[in-house]
Amino acid sequence: MKSTTINFQTPNTPVTALAIAVFCANNGLSANAYAQESQARTMETVTVTAQANNARSDLDRQRDSNKLVAVQTSDAIGELPDANVTEALQRMPGVFIARDQGEGRFVGVRGIDPNLNAASINGVSLPAPEIGSRAVALDVIPSDLLASLEVFKTLTPDMSADSIGGAIEIKSINALDYDGSRYKFSVENSYSELQEEHSPKYAATMTNVFDLDGNRRFGVALAVSHQQRDFGSENIETDGSWEALVAEDGSEGIGATEIEQRDYTITRERTGMAANFDLKLSSGARIYLHNLYSDFSDQEIRQRNSWKLDTERDEPETISRHSAIWEEAALEKSLKDRLEEQEIISTVLGGEHNFEQWGLAYVLGYSYAEESEPHRRDTDFVLEPLRLGYVEAGKTPRMAVDSSDAEKILDPANYQLDELVIEDNFTEDEELSLRLDFTREINWGSYDSTVQFGLHERQREKRGDLNASVYDGFAGDYTLADFVRNDINYRLDTFGPGVNPGNLNRFINRKIASFEMDETETALSSARDYQMQEDISALYVMNTIELDRAQWVFGVRYERTDFSAKGMRVIESEEPVPGADFIADEVYASAVNYQRDYDHFFPSVNFKLDYSDNIVLRAAYTESLSRPSFGHLNPSPAQIEYDDGELEVEAGNPALQPYESRNLDFSAEYYADHLGMLSLGLFHKSIDNFIVMSDVSSSADFTQYIGNLIVEEAEILQPINGKRARINGAELAWTQGFDNGFLLRANATFTDSEASLGLGPGRQRSDKISMSSQADLVGNFIVGYERDAFSLRLSAAFRSERLLEVDMEDASRDRYEEDHLQLDLSVRYHLNNGLLLTFTGVNLTDEPYYVHNSGFNGQYEEYGSTYALGLSYSTF
Repeated sequence: MKSTTINFQTPNTPVTALAIAVFCANNGLSANAYAQESQARTMETVTVTAQANNARSDLDRQRDSNKLVAVQTSDAIGELPDANVTEALQRMPGVFIARDQGEGRFVGVRGIDPNLNAASINGVSLPAPEIGSRAVALDVIPSDLLASLEVFKTLTPDMSADSIGGAIEIKSINALDYDGSRYKFSVENSYSELQEEHSPKYAATMTNVFDLDGNRRFGVALAVSHQQRDFGSENIETDGSWEALVAEDGSEGIGATEIEQRDYTITRERTGMAANFDLKLSSGARIYLHNLYSDFSDQEIRQRNSWKLDTERDEPETISRHSAIWEEAALEKSLKDRLEEQEIISTVLGGEHNFEQWGLAYVLGYSYAEESEPHRRDTDFVLEPLRLGYVEAGKTPRMAVDSSDAEKILDPANYQLDELVIEDNFTEDEELSLRLDFTREINWGSYDSTVQFGLHERQREKRGDLNASVYDGFAGDYTLADFVRNDINYRLDTFGPGVNPGNLNRFINRKIASFEMDETETALSSARDYQMQEDISALYVMNTIELDRAQWVFGVRYERTDFSAKGMRVIESEEPVPGADFIADEVYASAVNYQRDYDHFFPSVNFKLDYSDNIVLRAAYTESLSRPSFGHLNPSPAQIEYDDGELEVEAGNPALQPYESRNLDFSAEYYADHLGMLSLGLFHKSIDNFIVMSDVSSSADFTQYIGNLIVEEAEILQPINGKRARINGAELAWTQGFDNGFLLRANATFTDSEASLGLGPGRQRSDKISMSSQADLVGNFIVGYERDAFSLRLSAAFRSERLLEVDMEDASRDRYEEDHLQLDLSVRYHLNNGLLLTFTGVNLTDEPYYVHNSGFNGQYEEYGSTYALGLSYSTF
């Protein structure tokens, strides 16, 4: 058990590990007098718990920073059941996470969209393996490899300016933080309640420090972690939105025209490795090489029922607010068999040297990320026509079938093999960076001051290679009965027969040469490759002045961005498209090339005042930006379809301007002599050029898509820059330790936002909305208890409802993610000789994921609880 033992005499007054100095000062004692008095009296032993030590370490680093920051060290991370970086970050003030299949994936700060944050590891930016995202899915990095996590909420000129929400810095383990040789080994087995599956996890860490000639020391830190997790989820979701419909019999109601039931079986593997080498040359010089490798694979088998209620775009036969029936409907049963593999590599070579009044630091970094989907297979079986509908709406619609068709939908022989899509998709994101920082100590009168200046060069390339083969003829009359699976356990409703993946894959491998390819759909799905290059050059200068009880950090940063994009416009048209090349029946394509550059100055001021021994006041003015996501910048449109004068387009927009933000922050922090901290922070952000999806048909140039073909009706969806937005918020954080072994930590962030869309003529709705993906309230509450060898932590993480998608015409079709409250538990018992026994429970209350529009189902998903039992041995 990690603890600090203090021997002293005091009249029933407990003392914490870091309170000796305060105790002496309050009692008028010097350190020597304290020691003599302690020896002269009967000795009392007080053990300070590991939880308290970890909390104090985090608070001390927060207090000492010249920026507004939240800190979590590796020991504190290990106290809760957080398997990856994303889930560890959710415990910090102002941080929430976006989940995928119940696991934390993306990180938002201060309730703001995760795409508006920056993430780096060991000082080098992390690339994003996802096809359209700039936000990094930090769940690919195991928490076992970490030394600390820091979330910066204000910036200084020496930091990259690409952060409006927050800048996340991940630091991997460093051997020079320890003495001699240290080891840690751990094993764990987790159990998924929903799938009734067991999953193993293994991790090992080793550090060693070698004393060389003189004061030189060489440290080696190696860490490895591997987890295979078998779990799943059950889902019901609406394809499209719920909207007002009028039935054939004149009845009116809110209806949806396609509802899907989904059952997921998932195997996720995470393998992470860190190899860090640090050489201390002298007290003022060091060089280092830090390496991180992370491999993530996600094998997903998805069984799906698609209730296609309006196959002929007919009106429902009858409808009410909570029920409806269609006469010409279809039921489609599908299997998705997909392996997604992600890889992240980060290598950082750097050094720091002090030469009397001058200092030099340098970093050469290389980061690489990729995502591949090899041989993904989506197979559809269809039964039609049917009389189908639903008899309950709300969160989980309950589907209904006419009695005349009830037996028909349970017979797999009635479902015809309709379509097979085989995909091989690949995405790469690569960045090379160079950083040079110079410092010079000078005096401002009697005050110490440091001037720092430098340059930062980043060259980034994002590439996407999409390939799909679509088959719709199978040289035989095959049905679901040839591949049926009847043991699908679906708790949300009756599911019926599904697809056996093994039987289907063997059939495909044996017969694929005889399948008939849909040349049109294959060409449309495979010709949208892209390449984007983003080079950022930065110069900065800043000054840090140390006053008696205050500190100023101010300066300016200049960044220039050179952006270029290459892609393909792929058009589906019954008529030849002028200026485009014919590539398949009714498919034409033309190259897209785009280039632009822009620059910004970012002034900033950070002020810190140690108002008293217990109170720290802070104020900051900063400017920052967030560049558009790569999905929004993608030069290759997702859809261009022209048919008899009607044009439909869904496309990215390489001409988007970046978000630009002016930020004000104020905070007051109170640090108690005993373990305790109370803080209040206020922040304001004024944002220009925020981004929203819009129908730009009234202002778009149609010729860029279809040449001079005549357009009578158009719908063109594209991300555009809105006018401006503002975000106001307050942050509260409280930490309190108690003499009886209890520790309480609570934080809450309240955020309010408003965005002006700048809508054009003929729009249907107000131009004022909340910022997309912004949550009004983010909160955490943790209660810990530790006594002797036993410790416990119960945590609650809350995020309020947030807006996900904006419909530019009708606010009732906006999509919201409902509030989320998750409870997790960690219990630890320290055995003898460095052994630690752990038990964890995640999502104890089986909290679902729920998205809706106007209170009706958008997506409802359940994951169940997960429990884990682990054992570790450590000499740290």
